[in-house]
Amino acid sequence: MPDMSCLVKHVGLRGAFLWGILGLMMLLPATVWAGGKTVKVPPPNGVDDTANIQGALNTCVKHGPGCTVQLAAGTYLTKQLVAYNFQGTFKGMGSESTTIEALPNLHVDLEPVGGVPESLCQPNTTTCRWPSLILFVNGDIEVSDLSIYELAPPGTATTTWLFAGSPFNGLYDALSFMGQHVTACIDRINMEGLPDPTNPYGFNVVNALHFTGEFPRSLTPWDWYFLSGSFTVRNSSFSTATVGISQDGFVKSSQITIGGSPSAGNHLENGYGGLDIEASESSVFEISYNESSGSGAGMWVVPWQPVFVPASPSQYFIHDNKFTGTGQYADGFYFLDDAANPWIQAAAWNNTVEVQSSLSEGIGVYYTKGTAVWNNSVTGSDGLDGIGLWSTTLDAVANNNVSGFTVDSTSGLSQIYLDPSTTNDLVVCAERSDTVLNQGTNNAIIGCQQSTASAEDASRAGRPNLQRKKPPVRK
Repeated sequence: MPDMSCLVKHVGLRGAFLWGILGLMMLLPATVWAGGKTVKVPPPNGVDDTANIQGALNTCVKHGPGCTVQLAAGTYLTKQLVAYNFQGTFKGMGSESTTIEALPNLHVDLEPVGGVPESLCQPNTTTCRWPSLILFVNGDIEVSDLSIYELAPPGTATTTWLFAGSPFNGLYDALSFMGQHVTACIDRINMEGLPDPTNPYGFNVVNALHFTGEFPRSLTPWDWYFLSGSFTVRNSSFSTATVGISQDGFVKSSQITIGGSPSAGNHLENGYGGLDIEASESSVFEISYNESSGSGAGMWVVPWQPVFVPASPSQYFIHDNKFTGTGQYADGFYFLDDAANPWIQAAAWNNTVEVQSSLSEGIGVYYTKGTAVWNNSVTGSDGLDGIGLWSTTLDAVANNNVSGFTVDSTSGLSQIYLDPSTTNDLVVCAERSDTVLNQGTNNAIIGCQQSTASAEDASRAGRPNLQRKKPPVRK
């Protein structure tokens, strides 16, 4: 039976009729559901459960839509798992009862040291093992009610492969979705890695959860399929990975929902970035009711690779989240558009933003056009700026509470800052005591106090770690 929490809730009159029919169907015995099948995985054996889990996935793939792989309680130990065109549910008995743990020293064939950069084989479990613990290629997938751990000691998660040109011993992702079309819903899961000082990015997992257009069409570098579909993440937690939830690669025409309602928010902590959102084409993002922190930023929306320039923009609706930047020079969250080929259409409202270290920025907006930022609360001390507009035009910043953000007396700018390349932006302060430093052209500033920062201070200001996003998978 379908999980109602993962069904799209945007309905009109015709949709209401369909929901009525669905309600009647739910009153019928489960035996009348065509195609329903449950494959139970034997309880964990304490040594290596790969064959049992992979066998259950293969059985459901052969069965087709409506199949459930049901894991038992306990801790499953496994190598890489790969399923093509899985159409069903992969679930445990609850995130505190069922755990999938990666075995150490997983063998990785992609991309060996000395290999051709960006030349990727299609993943399998024998001759092309990716640094991905659980990988779904195409399909209609729900994953729920389990935990996924990567607990290998430093330097032992995987064999050595090249990551961004450097030797790497760790998972690229713990749970990944790729291909040409994927509908994926993640509900009530917990994912955790470990710090790993032997790796250049500090953790033994890069992306805890990943939705990405990196499925190779051929061995030609960058010849990868575009991914479209939907990606919904609800009621889940992510800890101790480079980033918690990531969308990147060649993604287009997709609906991405992270959180989405007050009862469905996610929790992300103890990583470099919480939410890693990278360039997408003609997609819609709803990111709301989450708590996300990172030493670099709680969230960022940034370009992906130069080979992918979106032909049309995507829309980003960011609201009612709590974002925390925990490290020096961090952001609570930021948007970084492509000045030459803009693709971000964004609105951010009712977010609570905190930066916990010095010379940080609450909300950063870079190179965007028409972005709206309103009714957010920004706090921090000895910061660079509470809200910063950098090379923006026609952006609007209104009624944000920045009274709890103090500016560093030596290197800080102001509670709200507009750099010399801003044009035709609008700032409406919530309080007349809010400080604004406006160095741009034709900007409208209403109800604010001029900052006392000098032009010399502002000219020295920069974002020391502006492009803080994680590196690409292979470069």
